[in-house]
Amino acid sequence: HPQRDILLLLTARLLMRYVDYHNHTYLCEHATGMPEEYIRRALELGLAEIGFSDHAPLPEGLREGITMRPEQIETYIALIEEQREIYRDRIGIRIGFEVDYPLHDSFPASYLTDNRLDYLIGSCHFLEDWAFDHPDFQEEFHRRDIDGVYQQYYGILNGLIQTGHFQILGHLDLVKKFGHRSLRSFEDEISRLGRALSGGSLSVELNTAGLRKPVGEIYPSPRILEILFENNVPVTLGSDSHLPEEVGYEFSRAAEILRSCGYRSISGYQRKKRYDVPL
Repeated sequence: HPQRDILLLLTARLLMRYVDYHNHTYLCEHATGMPEEYIRRALELGLAEIGFSDHAPLPEGLREGITMRPEQIETYIALIEEQREIYRDRIGIRIGFEVDYPLHDSFPASYLTDNRLDYLIGSCHFLEDWAFDHPDFQEEFHRRDIDGVYQQYYGILNGLIQTGHFQILGHLDLVKKFGHRSLRSFEDEISRLGRALSGGSLSVELNTAGLRKPVGEIYPSPRILEILFENNVPVTLGSDSHLPEEVGYEFSRAAEILRSCGYRSISGYQRKKRYDVPL
């Protein structure tokens, strides 16, 4: 397929500096493909680094079909370490977790400071026991005050930032996933988050998965990115891939959005130390 090969070559030249730090594995039970398939896709695209950040275990009753089990944590780490050794001369491979906040005992606190990990993505997928981003439970939006939902969600993110446990803040405005928009502006709350993040090592993820969801918009929105840039908040990139072909999804578009907001670099991480990657 000559046309496909030419397109991939052009894409690789565009993406060769970039990192994709939000990729899942089959252990979460809602992603498919082996880690090596994701790595090969990253190589095909010319990415500089790929990071795996599968869902850290949730408690029994919440985790079914969503996260790995606690006894699989070491299996996961060993799985990615093995691939890192195999591909060490071809691409940077980082190891992380996507950790739900508020925290749960099902992910032992020792992993928050484990020096084998390159980063932790802090995310909020639950308001109490409501999995608000799960398609099976989206009808709950129609039974709640939408502004109250947004207020509670951003309050949780503020607490997440204050913990100091995380290197990346995942899909900042995930609450919009199904197209439910707040009735009032939450720019004051976003500015408050921006001030809390200003000049630190915790990056906000520009997550392209929103382009594949009903909302049809990147996480976070360009307006939020402008506020973050005004507050000197670092950013990084993640595709939130659950299939190998989703690796690096729409990264050229994501880079254009970041540049339009003023950004000229994204964040990379190794052993939880942040560094700049030219955009």
